[in-house]
Order: sequence, then structure tokens, then C-alpha cells
Amino acid sequence: MSKTQIAKLAIFMIAAAALAACSNTKTSIPQSYRNPGYEQTVFKKLLVIGVAENEESRKAFEGAFVKAIANEGGAAQSSWDVLPKSEQLSEEEIRTAIEAGNFDGVLITRLLSVDKEQEYTPASTYNNPRTRYYSGGGGMYGYGFYGFYGTTYATVHEPGYFETSTKIQLETNLYSAANDGLVWTGQSDTVDPKSIPDARESMTTAVAKKLKEEKLIP
Repeated sequence: MSKTQIAKLAIFMIAAAALAACSNTKTSIPQSYRNPGYEQTVFKKLLVIGVAENEESRKAFEGAFVKAIANEGGAAQSSWDVLPKSEQLSEEEIRTAIEAGNFDGVLITRLLSVDKEQEYTPASTYNNPRTRYYSGGGGMYGYGFYGFYGTTYATVHEPGYFETSTKIQLETNLYSAANDGLVWTGQSDTVDPKSIPDARESMTTAVAKKLKEEKLIP
């Protein structure tokens, strides 16, 4: 490998590391409910169903959820793996897949909203002292009393500005396959994701961790 190729590779690795560091999208779950009638329920295998606008989104979302649950020690399978169908799935198809795959729980997620909010920060004025140190003479700070006074008196004016944030809210419901009972439900908020895949990973990771905390997966 030439020096030029090594240099290009180094630049690529640094850029990739910087991009990964910037991908810090956070998802919170401000609302959730655990049905007290299922306190001892632990699901061994979940069927994940994503309600999406197209089959590519559904496959990607379900796949991300399966991975996130597996990372938390649980087991799940994408509904697309067993029901690769673009149209709405029928109840009979889902029940047949549940029985054939020996699933004991069904996890369904849907998009609730995508909101853009603008927040205005008003103009402000504040002290911005600049301290410069010089070698020798001129008093305690090296440049005399007026130098200190002048830099302390300096002010900076910040003009007002708008900041726009995007919040993606989803609802996730977990049902018992044995009796259709709602075991857990939660609403997740993902704010300012870097991309759709980033939002998908952040949301599924947060929900999977919550299911683990609730001891709904092993």
C-alpha cells in the first residue's frame, strides 16, 4: 500500500470515527404501562410486526427491533420473515404464523407523529472579558489597570435566532399470544435523529432496554 493510500485510509478512519461520535440520538419513553395481571410473564419468543408505509420500511424496522431485542438477551423474529406480504396481514395469517413459529408474544409498533417545533432564543448581551498575559511589568496582570478595565468592559451582543427540532413519536404494544391480552405499552420520543436508520436504531434500542428492565424478556 502506497503512502498516498495509507493517508487516504487514515483520513477515512478519522472521518468515520467522528461521524460515529456525532451519532448520539437519544430516545426517551415518557409514557409506559405494565399490566399488573402479567407480573410474572417473561416472553421467550416474540413476533415483531411493524406498521410501515412500505415493505422496505417494514423490513428495516422489524430487523432493527429483532437485533435490539437479541442484544438484550431476548429472542424475536421479524413478521416479514414468516409473512412476506406487502398488503395488510389478516388476523388468520398472523395467528397461523404465531402457532407455526411457537411465538408466545406479539410486539406491534406504529408511528404516532412527526413534529417539528421552533424555539426562539432572544437577543442577549453579556460580559466577555479577554485576559491577556504579558511577560514583565505593568502590574499584577502584566498590562496595567486600564488594560484589565478595558477588556472587562467589553461586551458581546448575541442576536436572536430560531432553532428547529424534530420529534418522532411511536407507540409499541406487547401482547400475549395465548389470550391477546395487552401486557405492556409505551410511547417513545426520538428527538433530532441524524437519519432514518439512526432514529430506527435509537428507538428500537430504547424499547428493548425497557422490556429488559421490566423483565418481559429473559
